[in-house]
Amino acid sequence: MPKDNLTDAEKIIAEATQLTTENLKLPPQTIPATPTDSVSTRADSQTSFEVGYVTSTRNYLLLLNGLPTVRINEIIANKDGTRALVTGLQENLIESLLLDDAIVAPNEQFFKTGKQLGVEVGDHLLSRVINPLGLPIDGKMKFPTTNRTAETNKIATGIKSRQFIKTQFITGITTVDMLIPLAHGQRELVMGAARSGKTGFIIDLIVNQGKKSSVVSRQSSESLKADSEASLKTESSSQTIVIYALIGKPLTEIRRLVDILTVNHALEYTCVIAASSSDPASMVLVTPAVAFSVAEYFQSKGRDVLLILDDMGLHAKYYREISLLSNKAPGRESYPGDIFSIHAALVERAGKFKSEYGGGSITCLPVIETPSNDYASFIPTNLMAMTDGHLMFDYEIYHRGFRPAINVALSVSRVGRQTQSIVQKQLADHVKSILAQSKRLETLSRFGSEVSEETRQLLNQGTQIESILAQDNLVSMELPVQIILLGLIFTTFLTSKPADFLEINKSKIIEYLRTHVNLNDFLAKITPLTDEKQLAPLLEPLIPQLEKLTAASPEK
Repeated sequence: MPKDNLTDAEKIIAEATQLTTENLKLPPQTIPATPTDSVSTRADSQTSFEVGYVTSTRNYLLLLNGLPTVRINEIIANKDGTRALVTGLQENLIESLLLDDAIVAPNEQFFKTGKQLGVEVGDHLLSRVINPLGLPIDGKMKFPTTNRTAETNKIATGIKSRQFIKTQFITGITTVDMLIPLAHGQRELVMGAARSGKTGFIIDLIVNQGKKSSVVSRQSSESLKADSEASLKTESSSQTIVIYALIGKPLTEIRRLVDILTVNHALEYTCVIAASSSDPASMVLVTPAVAFSVAEYFQSKGRDVLLILDDMGLHAKYYREISLLSNKAPGRESYPGDIFSIHAALVERAGKFKSEYGGGSITCLPVIETPSNDYASFIPTNLMAMTDGHLMFDYEIYHRGFRPAINVALSVSRVGRQTQSIVQKQLADHVKSILAQSKRLETLSRFGSEVSEETRQLLNQGTQIESILAQDNLVSMELPVQIILLGLIFTTFLTSKPADFLEINKSKIIEYLRTHVNLNDFLAKITPLTDEKQLAPLLEPLIPQLEKLTAASPEK
């Protein structure tokens, strides 16, 4: 048929057909694609010649027509190599987010790459800093090619893959290990206002994982030397792996945190996955899912993994921005209606797993910054509802100089207590009760009223407990040492001592316990005890030596 006799619609179809058959006569491998070391390949030669046209752009959001067989989470690219991630399929349009910082104009062509968003996983990721596409951004050597790629849109496994949580996650921080314990496989929210000590706590937590996972006495006795060497040989296999996801942080903050981990030799067992505030919003959006994929690789090898998502509040804000650009109906605080399910689907991937599912565990700590101790806003309450407890960091406690600035009264752990021994539970309940009473009586005593001897003793105990719980940054405390220190509060050793006694002598006592007490044996002795009162007889033999040690202490 002569071209002049065609209708306008027939002319458009003929031109599109000519472009497809003439301009795109390329072998599949020459179609512009993303780097092969950052995505998983699902090549499909039958769809290699599909093309889509950009109909409109909204900043980094693209709407395209065409690509009839494209799927969610697939990567598409134009002839310049600019990549986009397919995030939505409408009736006649495809919604995608740019993965590169580029300008795309309407009518530009995008092609299928046949690749799903994923990351190549392996032990080579440890001690490295990568972006959400799995590419190194730390200036070090390139990664070796591996045959294992983890996709990011994995659905959490069901309850049949889960194991009962019964192992305590030792943080080396007395307040957490004794009063608000964590467990391997638990999901615990870390929340608080800006500059309330959350980041310092996270750094301490990561650095402390580099210490021996099993408590080994520091005695110089030759009889323990062989056991210590055997413990060191197995340490590498029991080392907790840390995945630290930095979500939407400034580049300067990312560099600072990586430098701190490097100086403290914590990067050796850590993989940092960073999407900065200057990266495209799509990179920030997929960061938590990529972090979980990397964590699941190590978990499948039977390793215990600590996964930190910092900051999920920023992640929610980026998702809100993308949703508003997509014309999704806004809900409370303008967040989309599916924000809860997005976050819940992520944290559900954490847990303690059975051996047939790889064994190991993923302990997840989402972090969120709350405005001025306002814990009742939408996203914080959502995260509180989908986790197994929360650590509440208090701005006022932090600026009084107390570290860690955790508000014990407002913090909770719904799973960790079941991993503690009976004596630990009873001792923790006793300590928390005294702390609460001493806080109340301290307020009343400020009005100048006289206090009884019993009240004075209670206030004295409250001060001593706070001295024990106070812990400087980058200082780790063994679990048996924590139990002994808190147990001494209720023995004759401390009942007659002034309130500032522990503040002066705490470091001496700790060093003595580490060098002269077999901490492994002590922990083994208290585990089967069924009453807190049975702890005192085990501590009595230590008192004479501690009295001698502290007798020459100078008075304040």
